[in-house]
Amino acid sequence: MDLIMKAIEAKLASAGMDWLKLQSLQLRPKEKRLTAELLLEGESAPVAVELTYAVEGDFLKVVSLETSKKWLTEVASLALAKTAGQIELPGGLKGRLVKFFL
Repeated sequence: MDLIMKAIEAKLASAGMDWLKLQSLQLRPKEKRLTAELLLEGESAPVAVELTYAVEGDFLKVVSLETSKKWLTEVASLALAKTAGQIELPGGLKGRLVKFFL
């Protein structure tokens, strides 16, 4: 799991999201559920995130998303609505590895 966390942290940093630190991550592929704790710059306590997902072809579809901060749940829901809750998975070997872990 450390390797996955490091890959996610690198992706966040390269996307200019260095204000967000991933503190913990639990992936339960059988349940299609992901839980995480994030520390947002300016927040005194970590934010809990729980989502359920489905893998549909080359996309990860967010089925449900809840956070410990109502405002953040609303912002995430609005952002996901723009893409119908779908996040494109990387192509090639990276994509196959991601699908394997999901």
